[in-house]
Amino acid sequence: MANLETFNDPFDFHIRKLPEPDPDIQRKRVHINSGVISSMRKLTYDTYEVVITVSGDAPPLNGKAGQYATIQVPGARRPRSYSFAKAPELEKPNEHTFFIRLVHGGKLSSWLADGDRTGEHVIISGPMGKFGLDSSDKTMVCIAGGSGMSAINAIVEHACANQIERDCYFFYGARTQADLYLIDEMRDIERQWNKNYSFKFIPVLSEEEKDSDWDGPRGFVTQHFKKEYLDKGVVNTENIKAFFCGPPPMIDDGVAVLQAAGLSDDDIQFDKFEDARSPAPVVDNTKCVLCDECLLVKPVPNCLVEATNFKVNGGDGVSDFERVQPAHTSGLYYNSLFIDENECIRCYACVEACPHDAISPDYARVPDTLRKI
Repeated sequence: MANLETFNDPFDFHIRKLPEPDPDIQRKRVHINSGVISSMRKLTYDTYEVVITVSGDAPPLNGKAGQYATIQVPGARRPRSYSFAKAPELEKPNEHTFFIRLVHGGKLSSWLADGDRTGEHVIISGPMGKFGLDSSDKTMVCIAGGSGMSAINAIVEHACANQIERDCYFFYGARTQADLYLIDEMRDIERQWNKNYSFKFIPVLSEEEKDSDWDGPRGFVTQHFKKEYLDKGVVNTENIKAFFCGPPPMIDDGVAVLQAAGLSDDDIQFDKFEDARSPAPVVDNTKCVLCDECLLVKPVPNCLVEATNFKVNGGDGVSDFERVQPAHTSGLYYNSLFIDENECIRCYACVEACPHDAISPDYARVPDTLRKI
């Protein structure tokens, strides 16, 4: 047998080295389990806490604080993405907690609001995403809006349970007092936080009536953080790590504020809540190295497929394509990875998983392929 160390390639191929898998993405990335809604309670007039219990022999999701899962309910063709709302070490065995805000016209929202769904069977898939607590000792600046409370709550619960040695400011943006929840739980975290450090919860209301009894801060949460904490030097961009979760406009504004103040992108993490109105990601196959990271995190079977024979609709996107069946038709080297926007649930797990920036919602709707479409 030839000595592999001295083997000479007669064709002198230059093969690009495949990237190492991202250690922050779970191996055997996504499990799909059946479960039952074991409890359901209102947190506000439009937000529920929903607990899903899976059977004891189901493969564990092993989700981390900050990650998310998808939930599919009866009658809905596609699942929706929701962040885990509790630190995994505080969950009961086989239970997963979510905060779900009702959205007008949403399939899952309408189903949930139609009565007590306790005992109903659902499908849960996860974990997905890389959002979560880092290993530094920098001050945590957490900013959430709406049901973005879920992922941030899980992160601060995890930090508190592990008595991390960091200060934390948690800013929560809501419209009115009626939209606030977990106030008592935040006070408990403040009392239980590492005694040598501090935790502060700051709710900010943007639409509270002027003559109400609210004596806390008002306005947009990101602007309150800027004026009262960043501009006044309460926090310093040389020693903070920012965590955003919630509506895209809030996150975009907050990121812009911190970037303008000189904070590095490496010190900013965020989890935007996308929905069916968001653009589906597009695969640039000229950047793809066939590492399969994206295929290992897809939560539904047909969102990311191998395809060929694309038909372009006036340059605005792909109107039709032929799906390739591996081992039955030609292989991927002659075809393309393709995200079917009619099947995509906008979870963006593939975007986060790709180590070569080959998948993005910002790419042209007609994907780049290895051969002409």
